[in-house]
Amino acid sequence: MKWFALRYIFQIISGDGNYASQFDEQLRLIQAKDAQEALNKGEGQSENFHRPFRNCKGELVKWEFICIADLYEIEAPGDGSEIASVLHEPEDMAIFLDELKRREAFLHQSISIKNPN
Repeated sequence: MKWFALRYIFQIISGDGNYASQFDEQLRLIQAKDAQEALNKGEGQSENFHRPFRNCKGELVKWEFICIADLYEIEAPGDGSEIASVLHEPEDMAIFLDELKRREAFLHQSISIKNPN
């Protein structure tokens, strides 16, 4: 069996849908004998990832499966395995790096809040 990383695209629909469109991209791992089986398996599992729920306004919120946008064969997952890579070409490198530093700080802060030692 081989490992595959699949990029799923879902549209989030809430209530009557009268709001700015939201799409959720997810990277998920699938184990299969080949790419075709991984794609079939991934599409078959897509409906079971998110259960509809009612938000604080009582509106039904659901994730509508759009497609699997990418499928990559990867090495067997292990400590430090790469499962995705994204190339960025920012127009303003300083703003891009500043945003990364904010994300890093938020990550460290949220981990320390969850594990106050």
